[in-house]
Amino acid sequence: MNHQRKTKKAKKIIAYEKGNMVTEHPFPILELPILVLYVIISKLPLRTIFSCKGVCRALLKLIEDPYFARIHLNEALNTSNTIIVNENHFLPPLNSPSSYFRPHIIDLDYSPKKSSCSSDHHFYNQHIICSQSGRVALRAVKCCFLEGNAVLVSSCNGLLCLYSPSLKKKPTYCICNPVIGECMTLPHPTFTSNYTYLNHSGFGFCPNTEQYKVLRFMSSALTLRTVALVHTLGTGSWRNIGEAPCPKSQLCFDSFLDGKLHLITDSPKISDKIYSFDLETEKFEPVPVPAHFSPEYFSKISWISVGVVSGCLCLCYTSSDAYFEVFAMEEYGIVESWIKKFAIDIKFYCGLRTVDLRRPIKFLNNGELLFLYKFNSLVSYSPQKGTFRDIKSLGNGRAEAIAHVSSFMSLKNHVFERSIKSEKIKLERPTVVQNVSSIVDDSSVSS
Repeated sequence: MNHQRKTKKAKKIIAYEKGNMVTEHPFPILELPILVLYVIISKLPLRTIFSCKGVCRALLKLIEDPYFARIHLNEALNTSNTIIVNENHFLPPLNSPSSYFRPHIIDLDYSPKKSSCSSDHHFYNQHIICSQSGRVALRAVKCCFLEGNAVLVSSCNGLLCLYSPSLKKKPTYCICNPVIGECMTLPHPTFTSNYTYLNHSGFGFCPNTEQYKVLRFMSSALTLRTVALVHTLGTGSWRNIGEAPCPKSQLCFDSFLDGKLHLITDSPKISDKIYSFDLETEKFEPVPVPAHFSPEYFSKISWISVGVVSGCLCLCYTSSDAYFEVFAMEEYGIVESWIKKFAIDIKFYCGLRTVDLRRPIKFLNNGELLFLYKFNSLVSYSPQKGTFRDIKSLGNGRAEAIAHVSSFMSLKNHVFERSIKSEKIKLERPTVVQNVSSIVDDSSVSS
């Protein structure tokens, strides 16, 4: 009798354990090795990954693993075709809570079968960033800097750097990951009143030290000197690294390459027009310009920007108000390696103006160059076909856009020291991705 009771009890225990196993892993795919699962899920569209998080606890735990974040980032850096867009709206005074910006991420590759290109804006996170208190709260679909509209600076490894101009001439910088909802507000530097902030900033990652750094510039009207300040994420202050080249105004083109930030300067010397900033050594170095950049030729350039194409540094500029040209440096630092990638004859396209091509965003995976056209439309140019494509209208307001790689990299695990705390952004509703599901066939910008 005792033996039968023990046998029944053992059977119940076995049945209970089997039942729990089925509940914990209800899908056969979860029986695969964990590393294989990491690779499979990392290749999925971002929208699908978010859907996976709501399937079961096992998938949620897997996606929130820091190791998965690294695998996903490595995959995204090679395949991502996303940008982040900021729509500034002209509302009441800057200090009014009504002044806001609306950031959202657009995936240019993701095209579900049953979907249409909607004018409604979807956001990864809807939150308010309060520069005064440093806290983050939730309010509908507005992302607000209480001291004014925010400006996109740059994006690196899924972390977004932006700042808000202040009436006190002390821009408030913020670093956030809009995918997982983490952000932090950087401290203000202590500096003399003789210096003013220049409209140029940089943000990048040093692979050797695994540190993220923000670069900003200040100038003195008394000494006519420009100095650079650096903030390393995870520390509580800015460091003055001394005299620096004076940059031109902030542009939206991505200029981060191999641990270095690049900028166009206002130096009268042709050889000093391009400078790099090494995030490891924190030194500025001139970069050789193309051989055809003689003083006479450069005087015909009305606008110039530095960027990256296919892993090479590139220059985009308009000359004689008639041509948009792209040159790439195939071997970094070698002046002879500058080659002409393509040129756009602006006069050939009816209605196209020089100013319409002054806001390149990034080179897409198919080789096309994406532009922000007239501040409220996305268009791309194909060098192979010599045609423009209308990608998407961004509404009637004034927008800005930068290249962005969405990731699950956490500020807590990869940036902060123990003494630094991150601010958590709470979500009001499930995270969604705005996608471009239909793209107009090749056509000129204006007929």
